Amino acid sequence: MKLRLVLLALALAALAAGGYWLYQDALVPVPLAPGDALFVPGQPEFGEDEAVVEALLPAGAGVEAFLAAQSDLALLVRAPEGGWTGQLLSTLEGSRHGRRWRLVARPGWRMQDGTMLDAPRMAKALEPELGNLGGTSRLIDGATLDLRFRTPQKGLPDLLARWRVPGSGPFVRQGMTLTRFERFTPGRPGLAGVRISTDPALLESRAWAEGLAARRWAWAVFPGQVAPEDMAKARLAPYDEFRMKDGTVWFLSRRMRRLRPDASDWTSTRLFGAWRSSTELPYDPLGF
Repeated sequence: MKLRLVLLALALAALAAGGYWLYQDALVPVPLAPGDALFVPGQPEFGEDEAVVEALLPAGAGVEAFLAAQSDLALLVRAPEGGWTGQLLSTLEGSRHGRRWRLVARPGWRMQDGTMLDAPRMAKALEPELGNLGGTSRLIDGATLDLRFRTPQKGLPDLLARWRVPGSGPFVRQGMTLTRFERFTPGRPGLAGVRISTDPALLESRAWAEGLAARRWAWAVFPGQVAPEDMAKARLAPYDEFRMKDGTVWFLSRRMRRLRPDASDWTSTRLFGAWRSSTELPYDPLGF
């Protein structure tokens, strides 16, 4: 009798443990805000969308991150109102213990090589990062990818906001040049291209100021040391100043429409909905 009680207790404990494991391993949806606001199309007049603009920025990791953000999109982004927006994901689910996650690709998303975004493409893009975390991926179907980790990864959404899928964005990157991807799924970007210069000689006092006076740059970063007479030239040029959280200052042409630098992280500034107008805009001290 005592042995039966012991066996019954062990069976009940095993059932309880199994039920708890199933409860922890079950997938729970992560709320995702609609991603439509991420790609507000430009509204250029006839011919204005053929502009290839030039920008002057100091070389470094920031420029690389900015260029990557235009050509290779992250799976998630932070929503303005808080939470997450699925940029390349339609669905995200995670287990309660954080060791299992399920990603569903946004349907109908065309890549720059002409193929459509799918689970194998996501798995390939995430493979290096998963390896660093001891994770593995498994294809469920053409659009669905399961991720497994040995240790809990409850902060995975933050990582998905940094991990990028190459060739998924609105611009094709070639070195320091961005060229419009005409078949981008949400629509046609308002700029034909962007050329970025990191020539340190152009960031010297006189060269920088004369470039602004000649309206050469769509935007340029303040180099930090400018002679008063050169700064006077810059002050008379049709540019507005935007101060970033990292201390840098952008001089942004008033002819650039709907280009709003993200002050908290300028490298995440979007170019998709921006365009250059054919007429100079009136001065707006509030910025547009």
